[in-house]
Amino acid sequence: MLTSTTGYMILLVFGVFFTGLTIIMQRRSKTKMTAEEFSTAGRSVGIGLASASIIAAWTWAATLMMSSSTGFQYGISGPYWYAAGACIQVLLFAIVAIHLKRKAPKAHTFLEFIGKRFDQKNHKLMMFFALMTNIIVTAMVILGGAIALNSLTGMNVYVAALLIPLTFTIYTMIGGLKASFIADYLNTVMIFVILTIFATVVYLKFGTTTIYEGLRALPESQQMLTMASVPGLLFGMINIIGNFGTVFVDQSYWQRAIASKDSAASKAYIYGGIAWFSIPFAIATFLGVTAAGLGLNITDPDASAPLMAAELLGSVGSILFLVMLFMAVMSTGAAELTAITNIIVTDIYRKSINPTASSEKTLKVSRIVTLSFGLAMGILSVLLFNIGIGLGFVYMAMGIFVSGAVIPLTIGLLWKRATNNGCFYGALAGMVSGITVWLLSANILSGEITVESLGQLHAMLYGNVTVFVVSGVISIGHALISKQEFDFEAMKDQFKSFDEEEKELQLATEREVI
Repeated sequence: MLTSTTGYMILLVFGVFFTGLTIIMQRRSKTKMTAEEFSTAGRSVGIGLASASIIAAWTWAATLMMSSSTGFQYGISGPYWYAAGACIQVLLFAIVAIHLKRKAPKAHTFLEFIGKRFDQKNHKLMMFFALMTNIIVTAMVILGGAIALNSLTGMNVYVAALLIPLTFTIYTMIGGLKASFIADYLNTVMIFVILTIFATVVYLKFGTTTIYEGLRALPESQQMLTMASVPGLLFGMINIIGNFGTVFVDQSYWQRAIASKDSAASKAYIYGGIAWFSIPFAIATFLGVTAAGLGLNITDPDASAPLMAAELLGSVGSILFLVMLFMAVMSTGAAELTAITNIIVTDIYRKSINPTASSEKTLKVSRIVTLSFGLAMGILSVLLFNIGIGLGFVYMAMGIFVSGAVIPLTIGLLWKRATNNGCFYGALAGMVSGITVWLLSANILSGEITVESLGQLHAMLYGNVTVFVVSGVISIGHALISKQEFDFEAMKDQFKSFDEEEKELQLATEREVI
C-alpha cells in the first residue's frame, strides 16, 4: 500500500521528534542529569505518568501484531485470551511493587535486592534470566516493527530491523528513564486515539452482521465463534504462563516501581493493567477477527493487523497502523534499554568493576551501554530472521526460557523462609526441564525437532507448564523443609542511591586527608 520511502520517513520523523523533545525537556529541566536521575527519574513519578508508562511499556509490537494474529486464527476467543492472559501479571505485580518499595526503598534494580537477599550464585543466575528476558523482549519489538514495515511498505526487512533501534536508542541515551516516561505518555495517548479510529471505521463500514456471517461460513466456524475453542484455550494457557516471566523477570517493570512515588507504585500497576486490557482486545477483535470474517487472503497471520488496516482505510490506514506500531515499538524499546542499562551499570559495573565510580563516570558508562545494546539488538534481530524464527515463535517460547525465575524471585521478596539453594536450583532446574520437555514433545508429536515442530501449541504448552511446576516444587518445597528465616528489616538500610554513595566516598577521602 505504501512505498519504502514512506517507511524510511516514518523512522526518521519519529527518531528526530522524540530526540528533539528530549533535548528540549532536558534543557528546561531544573534538575541536573546525574547517574541517579538517569537511572531512577528521581523516584518521584506520579500515578498518571507511571500508569501511562506501564501501558506503553506493556504494549509491544507483539501486542498489536500477535493479538490480531490470535483473533485471525482462533476467532472471538483469541482477543480475550491474549488480553486477559497478559493482564493478570501486571495486576499481580502491584503486590511485589509494594514490597520492593518497603524492603529496598533505594534499590536501583531487583537484582540489587536479590544480591542482598540471597547469595552470589542466585544473583548471577537471576541476572542471566533478567538479561535474557530483556534481549527476547527487545528482539520481539524489533521483529514486529520490521514485519509491519515490510508488509505495508515493502521495505527490506533486514534494513528495517537495523534502523528501528536507532529511533529509540538515541533519545533514551540522552534523557534516560525520564525521557522514556515522557515518550510513553505521548505514545499511550496516540495509541488510544488510533485504536478508536479503527474501531469506529470497522463498525460503520461493515457492522457486526457481515463479520458474523463471514465467520459462520468458514470451515472452522465452530472454533471461531465460541469461547470453547481448544486452540484458543491452549494459546491462553501458554500466554498466561509465559508472560509471568516477561513481567516479573523484566527489570523495566521493576524500574517503574522504583521510579514511582511510594503512594503511586501499586495503584499505577492496577490502573495501567486494567487500561492496557482494552488495547490488545480491541485490536484483535477489530482487525484480526474482522479479517477472518471478511475472508481476506492472508498467508501470514502475524501480518493480519497491518493488512486489515490497509483494507479499512487504504494508505491512510497503513500509515495510522505504522504510527501506532512505532509508538509501541519506541515505548517498549526505550523501557528495555533503560532496564538493561541499569542492570549492567548497577549489578556488573558498580558491583564488580568500579564500585567507587563517580556519578559523572557512572552516567557516561550508562549512556555507552544504552547505545551499544540498542545497536546490538538490531543485529540480533537480523540473525533471528535469517534462521527462520518469527514473532509468534519467539512470543510463545519466551516463557520456557525465563519463567523459571518467577516463583523463586517472588517468594524471595515476599517470604522470609525462602532459601538460597531452593531458589537457585528451582530456577535452574525449571528452565532446564522446561526446555527438555519442549524438545521431547516436539520430537514425539512430529517425529523431528525443527522450528515448525517446536512452534506447535502442544509442545509449547508442555514446556511452559513444566517450567512453572518444577521451579515451584523445588523452591517452595525446600523452603518448607528448611527452618531458615530471613530478616528483611536488617536489609533495608543497605541500599543507597548513587549520590549518597558518592557523598560518603568524598567524606571518607576528606577524613583520610585530614
